[in-house]
Amino acid sequence: MKRRFKVVVGVLVGLLALSACSATVPGAPTASTGSPAAARPAFGAYLDVSVRQPDLAAVAKQAGLKHVNLSFALALNGACEPGWGGNQPLDALKPQIDAFKAAGGSVSAVTGGQVGNYLENACATAGDLAGAYMKLLDATGTNLLDVDIETGVDTAKVVEALRQVQAARSTDITFTLPVDLGGIPAERLDLVQKAAAANLPVTVNIMDMDFKTGGSWGQAMVDAAQASLDQLRKVYPNASEAVQNRTLSITAMIGRNDIAGVITQPEDAQKVIDFAKSRGVGRLGFWSLARDNGGCPKKVAAQPNCSGIAQKDWQFTQQFASYAGPTAA
Repeated sequence: MKRRFKVVVGVLVGLLALSACSATVPGAPTASTGSPAAARPAFGAYLDVSVRQPDLAAVAKQAGLKHVNLSFALALNGACEPGWGGNQPLDALKPQIDAFKAAGGSVSAVTGGQVGNYLENACATAGDLAGAYMKLLDATGTNLLDVDIETGVDTAKVVEALRQVQAARSTDITFTLPVDLGGIPAERLDLVQKAAAANLPVTVNIMDMDFKTGGSWGQAMVDAAQASLDQLRKVYPNASEAVQNRTLSITAMIGRNDIAGVITQPEDAQKVIDFAKSRGVGRLGFWSLARDNGGCPKKVAAQPNCSGIAQKDWQFTQQFASYAGPTAA
């Protein structure tokens, strides 16, 4: 997501199993092309590991949190080796992960982000990158991988590495990509198109945040999501409408966004949730968990540890947790 790493260690969201209710193009996410080992919950909050983490087990109890996306794994000290924020080993989060799992939670591992040395660029070959991905999955005890791409990468290498990972483990893979009112930019949509051509099932998670609009922000997020869904219909033209809809995931930035004047209020978030319900979208998420409180309502710039608006603690977590996901096709 669109945050800069500022502090040493102090991420699509849940894919439901997709039924193969119709013939699909290569790469369309159906059970026949290799179902994931475990489905993600329909909602997951992104956890920014560059700031102090909230007590995940406590949030699970207080707000019904069931899934977090651990963000971000980068190239540790610039090498083809995953580490949190690129500067901490993977075992740095193990106590928090274990406590959350003991409370009934689950996690996804997220690579990439707005800035930093991407594994996708540090690893020279697809095989090396696949190995780094699997090391990350092993360390976090999950088979749910979210690849956030916000900079230039060798898309063919990324797709081949993910194909190897999925072939070995049936890994549930998400692409997290920027978006604006026109949908997913062409240079990022190319990654989805290459995945489809390679028979790689993925969920496409749009970062429904940080773009300018002249009208209602809630409606703008819905319009961007619909534009992205229209693009996915062209990528998977032979898939059923229900499967196309489930391929889309939506992640909002709660409270103040990074762009001045863009603010996601609870009523804006509800428009996104209602849209997701009406379309049967695969998953929902938000950036980020530590911001889900009203501790800085007078701030005019986005903060890493509060939403910047007046709200109750975990208000957005409880709101998004009401999304149960699409019904079975």
